[in-house]
Amino acid sequence: MSDFEWELIATNDEIEGKSRLSVVVDDTPALLIQLGSFWYVVEDVCTHDGQPLTDGEIINGEIKCPRHGARFDIKTGIAKCMPATQPIRIFEVSVREDGIYSRPYSEKDLKSMQEANEREEIERTSGSAGGQAALVDLDVASSNSGDGNAGTEAESDGTELPSEAAMLDKLKSVIDPELFVNIVDLGLVYDISRKDENENEVVLTMTLTSPACPAGPQLIAQAKEALESLPGVEKAEIKMTLSPAWTPEMMTEEARDQLGIF
Repeated sequence: MSDFEWELIATNDEIEGKSRLSVVVDDTPALLIQLGSFWYVVEDVCTHDGQPLTDGEIINGEIKCPRHGARFDIKTGIAKCMPATQPIRIFEVSVREDGIYSRPYSEKDLKSMQEANEREEIERTSGSAGGQAALVDLDVASSNSGDGNAGTEAESDGTELPSEAAMLDKLKSVIDPELFVNIVDLGLVYDISRKDENENEVVLTMTLTSPACPAGPQLIAQAKEALESLPGVEKAEIKMTLSPAWTPEMMTEEARDQLGIF
Protein backbone atom coordinates (compact mmCIF):
# COMPACT_ATOMS: atom_id res chain seq x y z
CA MET A 1 0.00 0.00 0.00
CA SER A 2 1.43 3.37 -1.00
CA ASP A 3 1.87 6.05 1.65
CA PHE A 4 1.28 8.73 -1.00
CA GLU A 5 -2.02 10.42 -1.80
CA TRP A 6 -3.64 10.12 -5.22
CA GLU A 7 -3.49 13.35 -7.22
CA LEU A 8 -5.32 14.36 -10.38
CA ILE A 9 -2.69 14.72 -13.10
CA ALA A 10 -4.88 15.06 -16.20
CA THR A 11 -8.55 15.82 -16.77
CA ASN A 12 -10.60 14.13 -19.46
CA ASP A 13 -10.47 17.30 -21.54
CA GLU A 14 -6.66 17.41 -21.32
CA ILE A 15 -6.18 13.86 -22.57
CA GLU A 16 -8.90 13.84 -25.23
CA GLY A 17 -7.38 12.76 -28.53
CA LYS A 18 -3.91 12.39 -27.03
CA SER A 19 -1.72 9.40 -26.25
CA ARG A 20 1.03 11.32 -24.43
CA LEU A 21 0.99 14.24 -22.03
CA SER A 22 3.57 15.95 -19.84
CA VAL A 23 2.39 15.92 -16.23
CA VAL A 24 3.69 16.36 -12.69
CA VAL A 25 3.44 13.66 -10.02
CA ASP A 26 4.60 14.38 -6.47
CA ASP A 27 6.48 17.47 -7.78
CA THR A 28 8.27 15.24 -10.32
CA PRO A 29 8.10 15.93 -14.09
CA ALA A 30 6.56 12.88 -15.71
CA LEU A 31 4.97 11.55 -18.88
CA LEU A 32 1.48 10.14 -19.09
CA ILE A 33 1.50 7.59 -21.91
CA GLN A 34 -1.29 5.48 -23.41
CA LEU A 35 -0.47 2.00 -24.68
CA GLY A 36 -3.53 0.32 -26.11
CA SER A 37 -6.37 0.85 -23.63
CA PHE A 38 -4.06 1.39 -20.62
CA TRP A 39 -2.33 4.47 -19.26
CA TYR A 40 1.14 4.54 -17.70
CA VAL A 41 3.19 7.22 -15.99
CA VAL A 42 7.00 7.37 -16.07
CA GLU A 43 9.45 10.00 -14.88
CA ASP A 44 10.41 12.29 -17.73
CA VAL A 45 14.17 11.79 -17.50
CA CYS A 46 16.76 9.51 -19.07
CA THR A 47 18.84 7.87 -16.34
CA HIS A 48 21.90 7.98 -18.60
CA ASP A 49 22.40 11.74 -18.80
CA GLY A 50 19.37 13.37 -17.17
CA GLN A 51 17.84 14.53 -20.46
CA PRO A 52 14.03 14.62 -20.84
CA LEU A 53 12.24 11.79 -22.67
CA THR A 54 9.37 14.09 -23.66
CA ASP A 55 9.74 13.76 -27.43
CA GLY A 56 11.18 10.26 -27.44
CA GLU A 57 9.93 7.80 -30.03
CA ILE A 58 7.66 5.05 -28.68
CA ILE A 59 7.93 1.63 -30.31
CA ASN A 60 6.70 -1.73 -28.99
CA GLY A 61 6.04 -0.42 -25.51
CA GLU A 62 9.43 1.27 -25.17
CA ILE A 63 10.36 4.94 -25.13
CA LYS A 64 13.64 5.97 -26.72
CA CYS A 65 15.82 8.81 -25.43
CA PRO A 66 16.12 11.35 -28.27
CA ARG A 67 19.75 12.13 -27.41
CA HIS A 68 21.72 8.88 -27.16
CA GLY A 69 19.14 6.22 -28.01
CA ALA A 70 18.69 4.50 -24.64
CA ARG A 71 15.34 2.70 -24.43
CA PHE A 72 13.08 2.08 -21.44
CA ASP A 73 10.12 -0.23 -20.93
CA ILE A 74 7.15 2.02 -20.29
CA LYS A 75 5.34 -0.56 -18.13
CA THR A 76 8.28 -1.52 -15.90
CA GLY A 77 10.79 1.30 -16.30
CA ILE A 78 13.58 -1.21 -17.02
CA ALA A 79 16.48 0.04 -19.14
CA LYS A 80 16.40 -2.07 -22.31
CA CYS A 81 19.73 -1.06 -23.83
CA MET A 82 22.87 0.98 -23.38
CA PRO A 83 23.97 3.60 -22.71
CA ALA A 84 21.37 3.58 -19.89
CA THR A 85 21.86 0.96 -17.17
CA GLN A 86 19.39 2.13 -14.51
CA PRO A 87 15.57 2.02 -14.76
CA ILE A 88 13.39 5.10 -14.93
CA ARG A 89 10.89 5.72 -12.16
CA ILE A 90 7.33 4.55 -12.72
CA PHE A 91 4.14 5.64 -10.96
CA GLU A 92 0.85 4.05 -9.98
CA VAL A 93 -2.14 5.02 -12.16
CA SER A 94 -5.88 5.18 -11.54
CA VAL A 95 -8.39 6.08 -14.27
CA ARG A 96 -11.50 7.72 -12.82
CA GLU A 97 -14.61 9.50 -14.06
CA ASP A 98 -13.09 12.98 -13.95
CA GLY A 99 -9.64 12.08 -15.29
CA ILE A 100 -6.44 10.23 -14.50
CA TYR A 101 -4.87 10.09 -11.05
CA SER A 102 -1.37 9.02 -10.12
CA ARG A 103 0.93 8.59 -7.14
CA PRO A 104 4.38 7.15 -6.41
CA TYR A 105 4.63 3.48 -5.54
CA SER A 106 5.82 2.61 -2.06
CA GLU A 107 9.48 1.58 -1.98
CA LYS A 108 8.48 -1.96 -1.00
CA ASP A 109 5.99 -2.35 -3.86
CA LEU A 110 8.39 -0.82 -6.38
CA LYS A 111 11.26 -3.10 -5.31
CA SER A 112 9.04 -6.18 -5.51
CA MET A 113 7.82 -5.22 -8.99
CA GLN A 114 11.32 -4.56 -10.29
CA GLU A 115 12.69 -7.84 -8.89
CA ALA A 116 9.81 -9.77 -10.47
CA ASN A 117 10.33 -8.04 -13.81
CA GLU A 118 14.08 -8.71 -13.74
CA ARG A 119 13.52 -12.41 -12.97
CA GLU A 120 11.10 -12.64 -15.86
CA GLU A 121 13.57 -10.97 -18.22
CA ILE A 122 16.41 -13.26 -17.07
CA GLU A 123 14.28 -16.36 -17.67
CA ARG A 124 13.21 -15.08 -21.09
CA THR A 125 16.76 -14.21 -22.13
CA SER A 126 18.22 -17.48 -20.82
CA GLY A 127 15.56 -19.51 -22.58
CA SER A 128 16.15 -17.76 -25.91
CA ALA A 129 19.91 -18.04 -25.51
CA GLY A 130 19.68 -21.75 -24.89
CA GLY A 131 17.67 -22.24 -28.06
CA GLN A 132 20.12 -20.27 -30.20
CA ALA A 133 23.12 -22.03 -28.66
CA ALA A 134 21.57 -25.37 -29.57
CA LEU A 135 21.20 -24.21 -33.18
CA VAL A 136 24.87 -23.26 -33.27
CA ASP A 137 25.81 -26.75 -32.01
CA LEU A 138 23.82 -28.36 -34.79
CA ASP A 139 25.38 -26.14 -37.43
CA VAL A 140 28.90 -26.93 -36.24
CA ALA A 141 28.17 -30.66 -36.14
CA SER A 142 26.79 -30.56 -39.68
CA SER A 143 29.80 -28.66 -41.04
CA ASN A 144 32.16 -31.28 -39.55
CA SER A 145 30.29 -34.29 -40.90
CA GLY A 146 31.57 -34.50 -44.45
CA ASP A 147 31.89 -38.28 -44.12
CA GLY A 148 28.13 -38.63 -43.72
CA ASN A 149 28.21 -39.37 -40.00
CA ALA A 150 26.06 -36.38 -39.12
CA GLY A 151 25.73 -35.54 -35.44
CA THR A 152 28.93 -37.30 -34.27
CA GLU A 153 31.52 -35.24 -32.42
CA ALA A 154 34.72 -34.45 -34.23
CA GLU A 155 37.72 -36.13 -32.63
CA SER A 156 40.57 -33.98 -31.34
CA ASP A 157 43.35 -33.45 -33.87
CA GLY A 158 45.88 -32.82 -31.11
CA THR A 159 45.93 -29.04 -31.61
CA GLU A 160 46.61 -27.23 -28.35
CA LEU A 161 44.10 -24.87 -26.82
CA PRO A 162 44.69 -21.22 -27.88
CA SER A 163 46.03 -18.76 -25.33
CA GLU A 164 43.61 -16.62 -23.35
CA ALA A 165 44.84 -13.57 -25.25
CA ALA A 166 44.04 -15.27 -28.57
CA MET A 167 40.55 -16.18 -27.39
CA LEU A 168 39.88 -12.65 -26.13
CA ASP A 169 41.07 -11.27 -29.43
CA LYS A 170 38.65 -13.56 -31.26
CA LEU A 171 35.79 -12.50 -28.98
CA LYS A 172 36.37 -8.92 -30.06
CA SER A 173 34.72 -9.94 -33.33
CA VAL A 174 31.42 -10.24 -31.41
CA ILE A 175 29.83 -6.80 -31.68
CA ASP A 176 26.79 -5.56 -29.78
CA PRO A 177 24.29 -4.83 -32.61
CA GLU A 178 22.93 -1.72 -30.90
CA LEU A 179 26.07 -0.17 -29.43
CA PHE A 180 28.58 -1.23 -32.12
CA VAL A 181 31.16 -2.07 -29.43
CA ASN A 182 32.66 -5.55 -28.95
CA ILE A 183 31.81 -7.61 -25.87
CA VAL A 184 35.39 -7.56 -24.55
CA ASP A 185 35.64 -3.75 -24.51
CA LEU A 186 32.11 -3.56 -23.09
CA GLY A 187 33.34 -5.60 -20.12
CA LEU A 188 30.91 -8.45 -20.66
CA VAL A 189 33.59 -11.17 -20.54
CA TYR A 190 34.39 -12.23 -16.98
CA ASP A 191 36.48 -15.37 -17.44
CA ILE A 192 37.73 -17.92 -19.97
CA SER A 193 39.03 -21.25 -18.68
CA ARG A 194 39.72 -24.78 -19.87
CA LYS A 195 37.13 -27.35 -18.92
CA ASP A 196 38.77 -29.80 -16.53
CA GLU A 197 37.65 -33.04 -18.16
CA ASN A 198 38.59 -32.03 -21.68
CA GLU A 199 41.65 -29.99 -22.58
CA ASN A 200 40.07 -28.87 -25.85
CA GLU A 201 36.86 -27.50 -24.32
CA VAL A 202 36.56 -24.01 -22.85
CA VAL A 203 34.10 -22.30 -20.54
CA LEU A 204 33.30 -18.64 -21.10
CA THR A 205 31.70 -16.80 -18.20
CA MET A 206 30.02 -13.62 -19.37
CA THR A 207 27.25 -11.20 -18.48
CA LEU A 208 24.92 -8.69 -20.12
CA THR A 209 24.56 -4.96 -19.61
CA SER A 210 21.13 -5.64 -18.09
CA PRO A 211 18.85 -8.65 -17.56
CA ALA A 212 16.55 -7.18 -20.21
CA CYS A 213 19.23 -6.80 -22.88
CA PRO A 214 17.43 -7.71 -26.14
CA ALA A 215 20.70 -8.61 -27.85
CA GLY A 216 21.58 -11.21 -25.20
CA PRO A 217 20.70 -14.39 -27.12
CA GLN A 218 22.53 -13.13 -30.22
CA LEU A 219 25.69 -12.22 -28.29
CA ILE A 220 25.77 -15.59 -26.52
CA ALA A 221 25.37 -17.55 -29.75
CA GLN A 222 28.02 -15.48 -31.55
CA ALA A 223 30.49 -15.78 -28.67
CA LYS A 224 30.12 -19.56 -28.76
CA GLU A 225 30.56 -19.64 -32.51
CA ALA A 226 33.63 -17.37 -32.38
CA LEU A 227 35.43 -19.53 -29.84
CA GLU A 228 34.59 -22.79 -31.60
CA SER A 229 36.03 -21.42 -34.83
CA LEU A 230 39.50 -21.30 -33.26
CA PRO A 231 41.88 -24.20 -33.96
CA GLY A 232 42.18 -26.32 -30.82
CA VAL A 233 38.72 -25.49 -29.44
CA GLU A 234 36.35 -28.41 -29.88
CA LYS A 235 33.52 -26.98 -27.82
CA ALA A 236 32.74 -23.74 -25.99
CA GLU A 237 30.33 -23.64 -23.09
CA ILE A 238 28.78 -20.26 -22.29
CA LYS A 239 27.88 -19.54 -18.68
CA MET A 240 25.74 -16.48 -18.00
CA THR A 241 25.97 -14.64 -14.69
CA LEU A 242 24.62 -11.42 -13.21
CA SER A 243 27.00 -11.51 -10.26
CA PRO A 244 28.74 -9.20 -10.09
CA ALA A 245 26.28 -6.98 -11.87
CA TRP A 246 27.67 -5.18 -14.89
CA THR A 247 28.42 -1.45 -14.53
CA PRO A 248 29.79 1.10 -17.03
CA GLU A 249 33.07 1.13 -15.07
CA MET A 250 33.78 -2.33 -16.52
CA MET A 251 34.13 -0.90 -20.02
CA THR A 252 37.46 0.08 -21.49
CA GLU A 253 38.16 3.78 -21.78
CA GLU A 254 37.85 3.53 -25.55
CA ALA A 255 34.37 2.04 -25.24
CA ARG A 256 33.24 4.72 -22.79
CA ASP A 257 34.49 7.45 -25.10
CA GLN A 258 32.67 5.85 -28.04
CA LEU A 259 29.40 5.76 -26.11
CA GLY A 260 29.76 9.20 -24.57
CA ILE A 261 29.95 7.90 -21.00
CA PHE A 262 32.28 9.83 -18.72
